[in-house]
Amino acid sequence: MIFFVLAFIGCVQLASAHASIWHPSMWGFNVTNPDSAFNYDNRPVAPLQAYTFEKWWFHGHLGFPPHPQDFLELPAGQTVTTEVACDKGATSYFASSPGGNIQQGDNPCPGSPISEFHTTGLSDVKGCSLAIAYKSNVSEVQPEDFAVFSVNQTCVWNRFTDFQVPAAMPACPPGGCICAWFWIHSEDSGGEQNYMNGFQCNITGAQSNVAIAKPQLPRRCGADPKNNKPQASPGNCTYGAKQPFYWFQLEQNNMFEGQYAPPFYNDLYNFKDGAQNDIFENSYPNGLPTPSPNNTRTHTFFSDLLHRRDVVLCLSIFLRDILQRILLTLTIK
Repeated sequence: MIFFVLAFIGCVQLASAHASIWHPSMWGFNVTNPDSAFNYDNRPVAPLQAYTFEKWWFHGHLGFPPHPQDFLELPAGQTVTTEVACDKGATSYFASSPGGNIQQGDNPCPGSPISEFHTTGLSDVKGCSLAIAYKSNVSEVQPEDFAVFSVNQTCVWNRFTDFQVPAAMPACPPGGCICAWFWIHSEDSGGEQNYMNGFQCNITGAQSNVAIAKPQLPRRCGADPKNNKPQASPGNCTYGAKQPFYWFQLEQNNMFEGQYAPPFYNDLYNFKDGAQNDIFENSYPNGLPTPSPNNTRTHTFFSDLLHRRDVVLCLSIFLRDILQRILLTLTIK
């Protein structure tokens, strides 16, 4: 029975390497695998899939905060260069990596094929984002507080990943802001995996005091030929400040697309490449455009269940946590 359970869990581990942003301002910057605090792989690069809120929110790393003085500075109107990699050893922060220095220039996953960061090529990357919450106490931050302020549509192709910061970003409160990096990869390259890593951040050189508007749910509106929508439906887009995607978890999702139609940080959801310059309270003085009824229809979780392969995969990811707990109990006994 134990061997069956192990094999079952193993079949849902669709890739052996993943990716994360890396910076000392992160929660969980020094979490490794194995780690005595977790009975599963919870490194920053580990994917978040079918987790409870406590496990996926801030990657379950709230008990592993950065040093109080460590912040990622975000210069208003300029570009911040971050490092995204499959291993901390591939970044300039290799000194605290168990495997040491494995840097290889701009390669995010040295020594590994591109499938290790879930893509079949540059045309198959789907983008990642930075979001911000104007609160200093991380325990007060809720999912709906985050507003996406910058997108890099070619993420995670390069280790050195640039994010443009809107010029109108207001200053953070005393004590700084809370930010997070978000990524969902192509449906062609792996399972239904989310990535979230939170970090302390601060806006520098702020010239505006206009707040970011309350972020709304993104709506699928771009051209989507894979789902028989060759033309974009711009009237269905969400304009202005938008929340990140919280998808395919056990709790507190805000996106409900199915396995073969994941949400992406690109034009499909009106996330333009670069700074999101329309996220402020004064961005639309005449009010936000009203979405039209010509919705870009997508597969849903339940429609995907009509496919036998989806049945197996969807059931397996939801049962994974239960099976892991059973294994832990059997091991203890």
